Amino acid sequence: MHATKEQAIAIDTARLGHSFKIVAYAGTGKTTTLQMISQAMPERRGLYLAFNKAIASHAQQKFNQRVDCRTFHSLAYRSVPRNITDKLRLPRLSPSYLANEHQLHPITLRRMMGNRYENYVLMPSRLGSLVANGVSQFCATNSQYPAPRHIPVPEWLHPDDAEELQKALYPTLEKRWLDSINPNHQAGIGHDVYLKLWALSDPQIHSDYVLFDEAQDADPLMLGILLKQKNTQVIYVGDAHQQIYAWRGAVNAMQQLPLTESRLTTSFRFGEDIAEIANYLLYALKETVPLHGFEAIQSKVVNKPHTKMRDAILCRTNARAMELLLSGLINGDKVSLQADHARLNRFIDAATSLKQGKKVTDVPELAWFNSWHDVHEYCETSDGSDIKPLVKLVDDHGTTPLKNALQKITPIEQADYVISTAHKAKGLEWNRVHLEDDYQFKLNQLDHKIAPEELRLLYVACTRAKLSLNIHYIYDLIQQLKRTYLLKKTA
Repeated sequence: MHATKEQAIAIDTARLGHSFKIVAYAGTGKTTTLQMISQAMPERRGLYLAFNKAIASHAQQKFNQRVDCRTFHSLAYRSVPRNITDKLRLPRLSPSYLANEHQLHPITLRRMMGNRYENYVLMPSRLGSLVANGVSQFCATNSQYPAPRHIPVPEWLHPDDAEELQKALYPTLEKRWLDSINPNHQAGIGHDVYLKLWALSDPQIHSDYVLFDEAQDADPLMLGILLKQKNTQVIYVGDAHQQIYAWRGAVNAMQQLPLTESRLTTSFRFGEDIAEIANYLLYALKETVPLHGFEAIQSKVVNKPHTKMRDAILCRTNARAMELLLSGLINGDKVSLQADHARLNRFIDAATSLKQGKKVTDVPELAWFNSWHDVHEYCETSDGSDIKPLVKLVDDHGTTPLKNALQKITPIEQADYVISTAHKAKGLEWNRVHLEDDYQFKLNQLDHKIAPEELRLLYVACTRAKLSLNIHYIYDLIQQLKRTYLLKKTA
């Protein structure tokens, strides 16, 4: 393969041996470029780092034998003492068991419901969940030791009570962390614990260079490990504008790191028409370097209601994906679902339990409520807007029909079309993509209001299309963004 001018620059920069970053827009041949870099440095040993095992295994087939393809967790697993990783096989402590072991007692706090605060009792099992989540949150940070701030508290708590709650639970958080890394304590751990333990040992990666893929999605822990590599060249690869996991604690390494950068700006996935839509979104994100489409691909942008000619429908929410799945099944379509099946199933089961008057502990969105009525009240607050569509879905259709629909999903290779959330579509591509109507923005005749994270999500969704992109439901937004772009250009 012949390198493009941009790929050649990235290869030449890599040969210099210094750490740098490659800003790779959607579909711009990122993996191919990394292969070329490894082939250009046959005398050096490389390490390709991915976020999950499937991606690392797939990459191993593409790179030469001098490049090892791994995840952070696999590096940590090899280095942490076996008596710690053996704890993965031990039973995990349930929140109730954890609360009992640490003698946690109910705490009465103030929570916001509607426009007023009311007293709310946090039961021991809920407190146990907070402690367990606090350990996970600490494990994702670059902190050396747990602190009260690592205990996540609900946004609807009174600020004074939130701080008091963190202080009250901190001794339990500290003890739970120390028990987690104590080989003699007979409680199971998650994979995040041994990864954190490895990070705390100031590990050195024994490779000449590291290719860190999707660097925009790194959490502080992973970034901290790489920044401490003094004798290893680290090449950070990714697209700052595809950072859609900030809610999971990701930090945007592609924007934060003050390193030399090279860019891949020509997409081999789609032509200029789709690139133009992406550029309006990028410009709204204050990007000054445009994305270019591939001249050999005649892609088109469509503005009309859904037709049968589609390969994928991309939604913002799981709830909208479920609505489309139900309507597709009613129409007799063979529908596949690229959404979070497991999360949807858990939510529906938890809703069933609450409707029966039972408590829920394993679904974070519903774990704070004593009844389905409480959930309804919460949905009317601004904090509850995220789960409102799922709650409405349960109310409108009932839990049994929703469970049945999830069991009737057609395998992707046999489906007429795929329904996906934009989050689950990241890294995928289809010939004909339709965007759904649940993306969040506000328009009037003169102006628009849309959050940066929503712009990034739409950028990811739009750039999944290869030949045809249907923007019917965001057409007016795109026209506003285009107007802003042209006004600024001519100013």
